[in-house]
Amino acid sequence: MENKPEAKLKRKQYTFTAVIVAGVILAFFMVCAGIVFPVQGLFYLVTGWFTFLYRVSQQITVSASALVTSLVLLVLILVIIQLLGRYVTRLLSQRETIAFPIHWQFRWTCAVLVLVVITFTGGFAVVGVAQLSVGLVTAKKAMLYSSYGAREPTLKYGSLNNLRNVSFGIVIYSSGAKSELPSGIISPTGQPLHSWETQILPFLDAVGHRQKIDDFQPWNSKRNAKYFKESFPVFIIPGRDRPKFNTKGYGLSYYSLNSRVFYPGSVARLDQIPDGTSSTIMGGEVFSRVRAWGDPINFRDPALGINKHIDGFGAPWKAGGARMIFLDGSARFINNEIDPAVLKALSTPNGGEPVGEF
Repeated sequence: MENKPEAKLKRKQYTFTAVIVAGVILAFFMVCAGIVFPVQGLFYLVTGWFTFLYRVSQQITVSASALVTSLVLLVLILVIIQLLGRYVTRLLSQRETIAFPIHWQFRWTCAVLVLVVITFTGGFAVVGVAQLSVGLVTAKKAMLYSSYGAREPTLKYGSLNNLRNVSFGIVIYSSGAKSELPSGIISPTGQPLHSWETQILPFLDAVGHRQKIDDFQPWNSKRNAKYFKESFPVFIIPGRDRPKFNTKGYGLSYYSLNSRVFYPGSVARLDQIPDGTSSTIMGGEVFSRVRAWGDPINFRDPALGINKHIDGFGAPWKAGGARMIFLDGSARFINNEIDPAVLKALSTPNGGEPVGEF
């Protein structure tokens, strides 16, 4: 006769197996009936973490200077926690009514440091989840059923981060000694040699790469070509099916700048935009005739329309539009059907046109 613990364990095993079988059968019938959203949601909930980490790892660029800075800060925080812990325990040990260890243990310091790191990381994660959730709830169209399925919100958010990093690089570059907006490097004879992307590389954690480039030789010259046959994730709209190199092996850039503000030889400055930085487009996403990031003429006219012209701005999103960045660093999603007059007003830096709703 079976003892009671073994019988109870077998009953639990049978129950668990029955639940799994019932769940599989239910999922099968739901798929056959065309009710795929619950199954799809459960699938992405279980497997989405791995694909997300894979996509993010491809976009991460490791900077030696940033890594050293992070290690120095961690060591500094470790020392502060250790000293503070020893100080507090010493104060508490002087009170006879409180039983407290005399010596603060180093392993406690490590535990506190881990908790601090996890707290900050969790906070950033919560903010990211909240932003995506708000986007899903407030979107005018069902984002989960776009051409990229449930991946599109993540891809759009990744592209937005890239655009913001690019815009920060442009703003920081324009705050330097020269103060002009980066519009590329030209030779004394007026020949375009290098792109605006090349100029902002130091502000995109690519200082070492920038130092290898010869400013006095064209970007695709024998001397420089090898340095431009590399792809930078910050210049690529996220997506597995997105080519990173052109037919000649040069790394691509899926972001372009407003040709009415940026052009070879331009000396425009942020403090010299008559229409205002918040009402003038800096640049945005492109998806047709994508140029190499080293190409010195990577500029487009936003007034051509969004997803309306092969040489204009555009993106592959099902929502029908593209993310654009303004000279003040703000980002907006501009729909394909925006009023052409409004779009032209946003494109010109000194047109003086009234900007309506968009």
